[in-house]
Amino acid sequence: MRIRYRVTAAVSAGAAIALLLTSCSGVAAVERKPAGEPRRGGTVALGWNTEAQSVDPVTCAIGIGVGPCQAIYGALLYYDAETREIVPGMAESFTSKDGKVWTLKLRPGVMFTDGTPFDAAAVAFNWQRALDPSQLSPSRAAAQMIGWQVLDPTTLRVTSEKANYQLPYQLTEPLAFIGSPTAIQRKGADFATAPVGAGPFVFRSWARGTEMVLERNDGYWDSPRPYLDRFVYKTIPADDQRYNALQAGEVDVMVVVSDKYAERARVAGLEVVQYAQLGGNGVRLNSRGPLADPDLRTAIGKLIDNEQIRAAAFPGEQGAEYFVAEDQPLFDEAAKWPEKDIEGAQRLVDGYRARHGGEKIVLSYVTTAGSPVLTRVAEVLQAQLQQADGLELEIKALDGAGYASALVSGSYDLVLNALGGAHPENLYRVFHTNGSGNTADYSNPIVDRALERAHASNDPAVVADAYKAAIRELVATTAYRYWRPSVTSLILRADVYGVEPTYQYWMRPELAWIQE
Repeated sequence: MRIRYRVTAAVSAGAAIALLLTSCSGVAAVERKPAGEPRRGGTVALGWNTEAQSVDPVTCAIGIGVGPCQAIYGALLYYDAETREIVPGMAESFTSKDGKVWTLKLRPGVMFTDGTPFDAAAVAFNWQRALDPSQLSPSRAAAQMIGWQVLDPTTLRVTSEKANYQLPYQLTEPLAFIGSPTAIQRKGADFATAPVGAGPFVFRSWARGTEMVLERNDGYWDSPRPYLDRFVYKTIPADDQRYNALQAGEVDVMVVVSDKYAERARVAGLEVVQYAQLGGNGVRLNSRGPLADPDLRTAIGKLIDNEQIRAAAFPGEQGAEYFVAEDQPLFDEAAKWPEKDIEGAQRLVDGYRARHGGEKIVLSYVTTAGSPVLTRVAEVLQAQLQQADGLELEIKALDGAGYASALVSGSYDLVLNALGGAHPENLYRVFHTNGSGNTADYSNPIVDRALERAHASNDPAVVADAYKAAIRELVATTAYRYWRPSVTSLILRADVYGVEPTYQYWMRPELAWIQE
């Protein structure tokens, strides 16, 4: 899937009139200097609408937690959104000749911030910990896919029962983060609030629901990175509040998924970095409970009106008619969302109720709390589904930790969800029967076979065809539905440079610097 990665510089002279008009709303354009050499020092604060549910490496490997965890632990490998390639991180390389036997080479001499070695034994310890059922780790399924053997302090042999040429992607998220075994054993449950890694930043404090403060790791392997003295994650639920905080200098980078703020920022002369992801902003449907019934899932698909949701919550922004946008390589005309059909949905709902004693169907929709936009989405979705007599949707708006807990445990019928990241291997993670992120318990042999074909081949054409086959079946079975493409925008103050997006909503803070 081709990734659009765009940096928008200050407005041109042709936008001068619009710029003058925005000045009355308090937006002041600041001239952006040409980028010089990165310099050390200063603090950058990033604002997003929710916070990580955990900074323990065994539990943070989902979309909300991966950003702070990457800052604390680094990642074994990274997915480069611009080149669409896997690149080294804490590991120098991860290679294989047959897709079954892989060699993971770590960087020599790397140390955790407690002075203990970041070595092959530490990687093995963390992966083994993810296998422990008591940890409730979202990484457990990924760890179960492989076996490993420590060969020497910087080398592990990793094996897969079947050929899996997409295995490196597991080392960019679910198996990416390595904590100090010594600290984990010494601190026990307290490690989650006092983590020790070998990444670019050191954990200092966390005021839940407000901010997490990280400070530079002076012993980081990739000197002179990180350039910043301090990196702060701030939780500001509402988009307007985050934008106001950006203007007031309370945050330096604002994360947003609404194009409205990106366009407003461009007109004001601010820098905008955008990251197009697989899938979009929508809902994942659980396969347990009432929604295990295929007719009821089909009814949900017929009741959702993408355009109505977009008009209510994202006016003027791009909508979604297909699972993959028409300008993307995996576009497939057959993977089109169903037409709205209230009468057809009603027949399916009536049939389900007749088979289950006539009781009203009550479904839950889990979303994040505090965002007016997401509240509007939830209310419109509720009204749409309740157009079918006998169907009720209860909205459960949760804070970041509560939302993450519900997502990981599968405690929902429908859940606000984007697939996370840009690479189509996320389809395996979320929808394969054994996927590490398949919290909805979705299991479909057609999807499984297609995604396994993608693993077994190193031919890009074969892999693309396999992903398309999986996507068509996901649409046909209403496993997931979204109403707008997922594009994350990072809006920067004029003196912040080196911002590169990673994962779903985050940036790599070790690459950023402040230019005076």
